[in-house]
Amino acid sequence: METKHFFLKSLNIASNLSETQINELCDIAYRQEAKKGKIIDWGTDTHQKVYLIISGKVKIAEINEEGDEMVKDVVSSGDLFGAITLGARSSSEEYGEVISEMASFYAFDLLPLNRVMENNPLLTLNFLNKLSEKFKRLENRYVNMVSKDVKSRLMYFFREWAQSEGKSLGDRVVVKNYFTHNDLASLIFTSRQTVTLIINELRNSGDIHYTRKEIAFPSVMLAS
Repeated sequence: METKHFFLKSLNIASNLSETQINELCDIAYRQEAKKGKIIDWGTDTHQKVYLIISGKVKIAEINEEGDEMVKDVVSSGDLFGAITLGARSSSEEYGEVISEMASFYAFDLLPLNRVMENNPLLTLNFLNKLSEKFKRLENRYVNMVSKDVKSRLMYFFREWAQSEGKSLGDRVVVKNYFTHNDLASLIFTSRQTVTLIINELRNSGDIHYTRKEIAFPSVMLAS
């Protein structure tokens, strides 16, 4: 219980709650860990689940009518995913997939979580703030889609990614590469072939060093 309490307190969804309120959340949270490639579903219509990430990366995706995977979002430490409509029916086609080497998260059954939130307005507000952050992030992606060309959208994504997770090594910033070209294509609304062409262009010009394990960007490029 103490470890669970510590982790929940460290995440912004619960950082401003009282000890009693955090203990109520601890009572209905159970920790899970998953390796890269693990598929995570939202449960059934009568037994839906919400997840809060402790560490790692999970991509949120669904299969479209053509049978292709569409990546809708990527979530990390402190983020929520799952049936976060909090009572409304979520997409039955949507799922999560761990894309980091490992991910750990707390799972909550939706009905007990709703009961706790009914008596805890501050927790409800925290959840709404997290939903607002998610919608703002998605809104920015759509704005980029209509206002920028494909290369600019990819560069914008790289800058955001490097600023969020990059490690400075001399005059370069390096990130672990979690994404396939298909993933990147979905996230910036283009085709895999176009992403491959742009990455090859950037690689050949020396603007990036790209491998399946990591990507290195010149610091000056990220500042432009």
